[in-house]
Amino acid sequence: MIKKALLYSLSFLLCTVVFMSNKPGSATSGNGNKTGGPGSNGENCAKPGCHSSGAGATTGGFEVRKKFQPDSNAVVNSYLPDSLYLVRLSGTHTTLSKFGFQLQAVKISDSSDVGVYSALGSKVQVVTVGGRKLLEHTDTITKSGANVNITFTWKAPAKNSGQVRFYGILNAVNGDGLPANDQPSNTIVFALAESLNIPYNTHAGSIKVYPNPATDVFTIENKYTANGAYEIMVLNSTGQLIAQNKLTVQNNLLKYQMATTNWQSGLYFIRLSHNGREEITTIVKQ
Repeated sequence: MIKKALLYSLSFLLCTVVFMSNKPGSATSGNGNKTGGPGSNGENCAKPGCHSSGAGATTGGFEVRKKFQPDSNAVVNSYLPDSLYLVRLSGTHTTLSKFGFQLQAVKISDSSDVGVYSALGSKVQVVTVGGRKLLEHTDTITKSGANVNITFTWKAPAKNSGQVRFYGILNAVNGDGLPANDQPSNTIVFALAESLNIPYNTHAGSIKVYPNPATDVFTIENKYTANGAYEIMVLNSTGQLIAQNKLTVQNNLLKYQMATTNWQSGLYFIRLSHNGREEITTIVKQ
């Protein structure tokens, strides 16, 4: 009986440092992964004996937006490999205004962590636990308006990584330093499918780009195209302009070579414009 009481007391003591007001997150405090996803043993901060008194009282969700052109800032449910996205975990509670959180992104095929985090907020950090990279708070985050919003940039993984899933948890805290009256969410899950196609209007097949992937140089070719002035723009996965050239098409054949020697490896968008009409395709630099 004494042993059980001691074990319960120890469990309670450990939980008091998880997601509490003015305390760092669970992983920083030595309590590990509490996202409810892979590597957490199915646990989150709403488990019995921790913050379970108000489990589910805090609600939230993920939103993912593009950070590259065209259609920058568009909400998506799939990702292009090696591209940048703005991810937001947001949530609310009816009365409490300060929150802690923890989240991770994993590859469904093998449950490994995936992607690269950057542009973190002042109270957000990356912590490695058991070989997994987690995001969590360094101090409580106050909601702005109706919601608390945790935003960061996430670079999608390489081609053929497959579906990615975000796992996260929010905990609304009352600031008394004890877990009993805190109000955690249940595990929040959001899935992103891998897309190998451009998720906006293109004219597939009209532009040929070869070799693709390219090493040092590639050729853009478009047969049976209208004569006249054309502009070629190359953008990287963040929407940054890498190269731009103007040319004149004669005899209804566009054929143009571009060097890639100084380009970094990754995915690039090729935009071909003529008389207000635009066609887009992609190339990968090895």
